[in-house]
Amino acid sequence: MKLSEIAEHIAKINPDCCINGEVIPGCRENWYEESLINPLVDYYMFDVLHLCGCGNPEDTYEAIRRYLHVRKLRHENKDITWDGIKEQYNAQLCIDVDNDTEHGVLQFMMYVLDHYDFTEHGSSIGGCWLTEKGEMLLTVLDAWHEMENKA
Repeated sequence: MKLSEIAEHIAKINPDCCINGEVIPGCRENWYEESLINPLVDYYMFDVLHLCGCGNPEDTYEAIRRYLHVRKLRHENKDITWDGIKEQYNAQLCIDVDNDTEHGVLQFMMYVLDHYDFTEHGSSIGGCWLTEKGEMLLTVLDAWHEMENKA
């Protein structure tokens, strides 16, 4: 899904949203796609998740992006074992799920993202998967990550 499609979707379901002033319906040009990155990040982080911008918010964006990738990997690769997921949490987020405190921090992120419908789960939060909204957030954060690494 393109950033412009995500912006149009948000504007449609939330007409009073800040992103509305940024939307050019039907435009899919590269300059426009790039111009939507920061407004979409702001929408998700400030309007949806209600985060503030103090400290180093980019670190939080990156942690969310990496977490969503781990969950997507699990959903797309049913053969990956729990040990494989644990390795991903350690490699991507520096979280050792066998450490109660680190696991608690991970679960807190899981609960928050699930609460805001970026993920969904059945019997256990640890087995969650991305919703359409979560896929959109991941697309936005991947574009943000790519933009940040160009700079």
